[in-house]
Amino acid sequence: MKKRSHCLLAAVSLLLLLSGCSTMNQAECVQADWQIIGQADASKGEHSAILDEYRADCAKFSVVPNREAYFLGYEQGLQQFCTRASGFYFGKKGGVYSGICPKSLEAAFLEGYNPGHELFMIRDELVDLRSSLSSAEGEIRSIERKIKRKEDQLVSDKSTQAERERLLREIREHHREIFWLRQDARDAQDRILIRQMEYDRKQQASPL
Repeated sequence: MKKRSHCLLAAVSLLLLLSGCSTMNQAECVQADWQIIGQADASKGEHSAILDEYRADCAKFSVVPNREAYFLGYEQGLQQFCTRASGFYFGKKGGVYSGICPKSLEAAFLEGYNPGHELFMIRDELVDLRSSLSSAEGEIRSIERKIKRKEDQLVSDKSTQAERERLLREIREHHREIFWLRQDARDAQDRILIRQMEYDRKQQASPL
């Protein structure tokens, strides 16, 4: 029975870890292994202030988190989190460091975190640049279709002289739009090339 109970507590704690959410229901509050939860929070880079959120959630069910157990686990989790390798991967996935590492471990953590976060920022910019390029190319295709339709109308026997003059003005304006969109596309392509080269260089020089 004791072994089964321990497994249940571990399962509840693992569920909290995977959920990435501080909200706790009654079963989680009652059955929580606070040491495991503290360890999981620290290993994810969460600030220990999240315990206040747990306290507020569990107060609804007359449950008080075990502060000592939580911080015992939290300190254990910091030993796992505050390393150069962990810092690098935490930064690379876009994690925001909240200064939770003790001074004795923070320097090593930041040696990994700073270059990892630089890679994240470059990758994030590349996503925006590729999106801008795709948008410009899509807009060019759309305008080219408009030009084709208006050229067909232009040569139609049904078009009046006034309509042809209007169509010619609109076609010229569409070509100007395409010119500037192509400029934007070329600029985006150049930025993508530069930033991708920078990303590859920093990736090769990464501390891991």
